[in-house]
Amino acid sequence: MSSQNKQKKITNQARTWLGTPFHHQARLKGVGCDCLGLVVGVVDELGLKDKNGKLLAAYDEIAYSKEPDGAYLTQKLTDLLEEVQEPQAGDLALFSVRDNPQHLAIITDYEGTLGMIHAYAPARRVVEHRLDDDWNSRLVKVFRWQQ
Repeated sequence: MSSQNKQKKITNQARTWLGTPFHHQARLKGVGCDCLGLVVGVVDELGLKDKNGKLLAAYDEIAYSKEPDGAYLTQKLTDLLEEVQEPQAGDLALFSVRDNPQHLAIITDYEGTLGMIHAYAPARRVVEHRLDDDWNSRLVKVFRWQQ
């Protein structure tokens, strides 16, 4: 499968989670998830793997607080995925919230520009919207899946 087809498949799969209610540490499409639960659900549904060929869903952790350890999360993602400089649809984005890299989203192609799908607590559900200046200013790193 070409890289472009893989990225489109990731975006399309993430969209199947739209509207799922926000629920801290949950992992069930249509029932509840948080930002990590959304990512874990998508990588599990697609069988995506890390740099070494291990299924990414195998790394799932649920023992984290509502304010997770940003340094730990950043290091874990860096160890498992390829960091890229230019985001494109299907990539994984890490954002800072209150100066802590702790929020995850899947980059999308949204109305002719870059967007993002994420489980957003203030919206109380998984949403998709434009990657606007506010979110861009909080972007810490972008990662691309290996397979």
